[in-house]
Amino acid sequence: MSSPTFKLVVGLGNPGPEYLFTRHNVGFLVLDAWADEEGEAFHEERPRFSKFVSLNSGERLVKPMTYMNESGKAVGAWLEWLKLKVSDLLVIVDDVALPMGQLRLRPGGSAGGHNGLKSIESHLGTDGYARLRCGVDTVPPGWTLESWVLSRFRREEEDGLARMIQTARLAIECCQSDGIAVAMNRFNGQNPIETNQDQ
Repeated sequence: MSSPTFKLVVGLGNPGPEYLFTRHNVGFLVLDAWADEEGEAFHEERPRFSKFVSLNSGERLVKPMTYMNESGKAVGAWLEWLKLKVSDLLVIVDDVALPMGQLRLRPGGSAGGHNGLKSIESHLGTDGYARLRCGVDTVPPGWTLESWVLSRFRREEEDGLARMIQTARLAIECCQSDGIAVAMNRFNGQNPIETNQDQ
């Protein structure tokens, strides 16, 4: 079996049941679904401020328990401990600039105002790490950014959320087997919710 493109896959979110199904926790939700598929459970790793799963396929799945604004503390600790390069890292994150369900893979780029990505960039000293952005829809009129990303997905969004998580998993699998350039070409701009509705 060939080595995966990304050895450290980090999903961003906030710890605690009150945040579980909020928009800001899409990264956690994708990793939870992946671990469930593999029949694995997350273990706590206190020195590295995280919960993690090690997979037989070679990936380490990590959910920082630092709260979003300090995500970089955990990411930096894992890269140092595992002696990995920034190019071994993929971060899964929510994005309010994308429609609900749309995905966007990038090999690097700005934080785009996302506090979790800002923290990672600050701790690593670079924005040159891969990220998978998962659309959670734009902030509605009358809402603040904080209140929107910390709001729970509505009941009518649950099916769409499940399809987005499934498609995110396919995009990551494509990255791991064929590289991020192939996965970007295949998945960027695709909206699994709209695609399903059109069928």
